Amino acid sequence: MSAPVFYLADPDLLQVQVDQEIPLAGTEGRHAVSVLRLNIGEAVELVDGLGLRVQGTVVSVSGKENLRVRVGKVLIESTAPLHITVVQALPKGEHGELAIDLLTQVGVDVIVPWAAGRSIAKWAPDRIDKARSKWQAAVTAAAKQARRARWPVLGELATTAQVAELIAGASSGAGAAIVLHEEAITPLLEVPIADREGASEVVLIVGPEGGISEDERAIFRAAGAYEARLGPSVLRSSAAGAVATAVLSATRNWGSPTVGGSSL
Repeated sequence: MSAPVFYLADPDLLQVQVDQEIPLAGTEGRHAVSVLRLNIGEAVELVDGLGLRVQGTVVSVSGKENLRVRVGKVLIESTAPLHITVVQALPKGEHGELAIDLLTQVGVDVIVPWAAGRSIAKWAPDRIDKARSKWQAAVTAAAKQARRARWPVLGELATTAQVAELIAGASSGAGAAIVLHEEAITPLLEVPIADREGASEVVLIVGPEGGISEDERAIFRAAGAYEARLGPSVLRSSAAGAVATAVLSATRNWGSPTVGGSSL
């Protein structure tokens, strides 16, 4: 069984050495002690969400939320050759958290919530922070479940104009911007993705349940986006981005040489 993963937001974590002891307390410590009931001698991993992974062993447990971990190995998780940003139109209800959960599990790098014209869900100005906090909580839970050391960055709520700027940036550099659309003729894997020294970036745009409007499609095409389809069936907004990420990752990331990994 894989060792459980705990999040530790401590800048000093980068300086830890083998055999050093690290305290784990608060919410993460409580989960380890009171929920998982970890005991002395059990293996754990600590991550900072920025690529650092500390493998260690529990050496002491006290109270309901305190334990200490002896460091056995310190790793910097490498970055994938293909950097994937998913622009996710706001889905309705709990489909938003589901979309974020799936995107995080399959390894997306950046998630940008998009206020699409046909989005049923709306983030009112006075509720944006609360809505984003739910998405961030979904990122945290899914990243720990997937045992990721490098977590997705959750962007700010974007307008269509701001999405077009993202598209223009990706289209002008090493990469591509791709709008997933059921009427597209080009299969996803046939979209040309430029790279530079083995690395590239792709921006995937996922529309809402009501679909991307013709005006939005025109704006995105003008900014340099391709339109592509995933297959013969129409996927839910909450699933399309994760499926597209998995398809691209299977050919460009999974099993490919990684970039920048090291052991400290």
